Amino acid sequence: MTLSSTPLLRVPVLLSGILSILFFLSQCSSSTSSGLAIHKGDHIILIGNNLGSRMMNYSHFETEMHLRYPDSLLYLRNMCDGGNTPGFRPHPGRVSPWAFPGAERFQSELAKNSGSRGHFETPDEWITRHEADVILAFFGYNESFQGEAGLSNYKAELEAL
Repeated sequence: MTLSSTPLLRVPVLLSGILSILFFLSQCSSSTSSGLAIHKGDHIILIGNNLGSRMMNYSHFETEMHLRYPDSLLYLRNMCDGGNTPGFRPHPGRVSPWAFPGAERFQSELAKNSGSRGHFETPDEWITRHEADVILAFFGYNESFQGEAGLSNYKAELEAL
């Protein structure tokens, strides 16, 4: 493996994800900030791909949120799943893998409808059921593997979301 190998190029993206989480937490705790405000009883939903999905293994984010807001009765739900993109969220129990109408135009030939006859709700229906007040999206890491060539498509898909 050489220094120019692919895994080393992913380190800045991973670090930017971690820094984004730390920035979010710092904005939530600042009383003078014009950033995101967390209120008592807020429902915080996480969507995204592997960066968010791996957070389920450790619970540091949830723990930190409850420590910073001990009397807030926060409701946290991590709906991240590896392989998800802003518009493509495959699941064998859903009829369609598309997160919103028109999302299929952002995907390559690799993202196909599986023909599943599932009955589970769509991501938007789940978010509605959980009565989300705050949605944190963890997209970008998986998409970084497409390099600069995929950047404009990723930006367009994120904007459409």
